[in-house]
Amino acid sequence: MEVIKNKRILALVGIAGLILGCFLPYYTVSLFGYTQSISLWGYWEGKIVLVLTLANALFIFQDFIEKYVPQLFNNWVGNLVQKAKNPKFALVPTILVAVFAISLIIRLDVDSEYIKYGLGFWVLWIGIIALIGHAIFYKKQNVQSVQPQQSVNYQQVQQPMQQPQIDPTKKFCPHCRNQVDANAETCFMCGNKF
Repeated sequence: MEVIKNKRILALVGIAGLILGCFLPYYTVSLFGYTQSISLWGYWEGKIVLVLTLANALFIFQDFIEKYVPQLFNNWVGNLVQKAKNPKFALVPTILVAVFAISLIIRLDVDSEYIKYGLGFWVLWIGIIALIGHAIFYKKQNVQSVQPQQSVNYQQVQQPMQQPQIDPTKKFCPHCRNQVDANAETCFMCGNKF
């Protein structure tokens, strides 16, 4: 349970489920020996589900996207997400996807002898449930840790603090704090140029 609370595994499963649910067969229609599979991608509902999935990804993985693909925030959806700054708002697009899925079920309420739900239907609902579970269980970890205050006993003899020895042949990357060779032009871990 700690993995679910501290990592975004459910969010990743949910977003993958929504994407796959749009492209896999959502309904299979069988009539007089003729079988036809229908996916959401061919209809406007599927395109809206994909836009809402993109909004979900922007809300949940905002820190990664800002770091690696900041151009995604140059549109109106990205600006809206950037101002929100709360991954719990990902629940709004998830609920809208669920409303679309429920409206499809109600609108196509025909005899189930001819229409069967396909793999896309079930994968889409697994994605919705995973994203709702992520919104409920995920607790964002603070990067800054709180240091406990230490009481100082002035009766103890004060000893000078020892400075850590600095290796003159090494330097630290200011971007990722990795130790690299002093003659290196770029950090081998993050690619930062010195």
